[in-house]
Amino acid sequence: MKLFSKLIWFLIAALIIFYTYARFIEPVLLTVQYENIYSDSLSDKNIKIIQFSDTHISEFFDVDNLKKTVNKINNENPHIVIFTGDLIDQYNKYEDRDNIHEIGEVLSEINAPLGKYAIYGNHDYGGGAENVYRQIMADGGFELLVNEKANIEEYNINIIGMDDSIFGTFDKEIIVSYLDEDCFNIILSHEPDVAEHFLEYNADLFVCGHSHGGQVNLLFINYTPPLAQRYVRGMYAIDNYRQTKIYVNVGLGTSKIPMRFMAAPELTVFTLKNKQ
Repeated sequence: MKLFSKLIWFLIAALIIFYTYARFIEPVLLTVQYENIYSDSLSDKNIKIIQFSDTHISEFFDVDNLKKTVNKINNENPHIVIFTGDLIDQYNKYEDRDNIHEIGEVLSEINAPLGKYAIYGNHDYGGGAENVYRQIMADGGFELLVNEKANIEEYNINIIGMDDSIFGTFDKEIIVSYLDEDCFNIILSHEPDVAEHFLEYNADLFVCGHSHGGQVNLLFINYTPPLAQRYVRGMYAIDNYRQTKIYVNVGLGTSKIPMRFMAAPELTVFTLKNKQ
C-alpha cells in the first residue's frame, strides 16, 4: 500500500508540474528560429524576412503579449514582415471588442522598410471576423494578399498570398500564373499541406502556419488540424527541380486549450541569399 500511495502522489505531482509548465511557462517562451535560404534566382543583396503566425488573440494571448512580439520583431531589423493568419482566436467571443483598434495600433509599430504582408487564416473568417480582420491589418500597415501577388523588384522576389484553403477561395490557377520562372517565388499559405498542389511549378518557398506544431505533444498524442498533417513544423526540403522549401511556423498563441508542450511559440527569420 505504501508503494501504491507513493506512486499516486508522484503522479499527482507530475501532473501539477506538467500543467504549470504547459499552461503558464512554455506559452510565453518566445523563441526565434533562423533559416538561411540560397537560390540563383535571388539578387546579390541579402534580404531578411520575419514571419509570425497564429496569434489567436484572446484572454490567453492579449495585446500586451502582442506588444512583446512586436518589440522582438523590431529587434531583428527585418526588411519584410509577413503574418500567416489566425489573428483572433474567436472574434464572436472576443471580450475586448470595444478596444479592438488597439491591435492595429500595435501592429503599426512593426518596422519593415520593404513592406508588411498578411493572409487570411481559417480563424479570420466566421463570426464577423472577415471584415474586421481586413480593417485591423490595414490599420497595422499590412497589405492583405488574397490570391494576389506583390513584387519586390529590387530583390527579384515575388510574394504570393493565398486565401485560406478551408474557408476562403482556393484558386490554384491564379497562384500558378504568378509563379515567374525568373524570380524567387514565395507563397504564403495558412495551411501547409496545400503546398502539394504546387510542387511541380516554380515555387521556391512556402511559408505557412496553422499546425501550432501539435501545440501539446505527448508520447502518443500529437494532434494537428486538417491540412497540417503532412507538414507539421519547421523546414522541409523537397527534392524537385526547383528544390522547393516548405516552412511551418508553430505560431504564438493557443487554440482549443490554453497550453503548449514541446511547441514553444516562435518567430522565424529567413535570410535569403544568392548562391554565388
